Amino acid sequence: MNQNCQGLSKHEVQQYHDNGWIGPLTLISELEMAEFRKRLDIEIFEPALESKIDEKNFCHNRHLDNSTVYQLLTHPNLAKKAESILGPDIVLWRSNFQLKLPLSQQDEWDTGVPWHQDSAYFQPSPNVILSAWIAIDHVEKSNGCMQILSGSHKKLCPHIQNDGLKMFEKTADIDAFEPNNSIFVELNPGEFIFFDGSTLHSSLPNKSETRRLGISPRLTVPFVNLGARWSNSALMLTGKDYMGNFDIMLPPSL
Repeated sequence: MNQNCQGLSKHEVQQYHDNGWIGPLTLISELEMAEFRKRLDIEIFEPALESKIDEKNFCHNRHLDNSTVYQLLTHPNLAKKAESILGPDIVLWRSNFQLKLPLSQQDEWDTGVPWHQDSAYFQPSPNVILSAWIAIDHVEKSNGCMQILSGSHKKLCPHIQNDGLKMFEKTADIDAFEPNNSIFVELNPGEFIFFDGSTLHSSLPNKSETRRLGISPRLTVPFVNLGARWSNSALMLTGKDYMGNFDIMLPPSL
């Protein structure tokens, strides 16, 4: 591993556990991310948007079949910092592009993302999920950056089922927390945050003409059971699947 890639300090690890998130942290430089962005646009987004492919068919788990995504999500800067929180054996079990098109390109009105805890969807046992949110584009309030509520990971929030929604059919009960205390997480390309699977977060609609693109790798440890709803196809970020609970795939060809 690159000797310039450092883990988190003890203070930063404690900050993560106290607040349920930490950042911004640097994954790669803006210049390096510009090259990744160019490759991702050519390989994934331009063909998908031109063909009007449904988002669920090109935005999820591309670390399993796309070498550019794999290279980005297994970067030593991410792996080393994740080890500071999860230890030496880390499963990269899921990834999601977080895409908000410019206002003029939206087929449907961007309603933003409602308040939720990821653990309400994943229901891991035990509840050990570490997610990152990596900025590929510039991410700011105007194009719908993440909002996050510090300390909200310390208790599970009741969620309301909304079966009529295309996405985010579970939303946190707004009467159970105070959203006005949230923080807007603005990021430059190449920056990222870590956040706990039970940290409340949301985002506003993109009302600008600037695309907002990020990607969220979902990390866990081998002894966590994710249940039958989720595919167990995964990659090892570091170490080994010593429990044998996951179907560990070979990395995509580089």
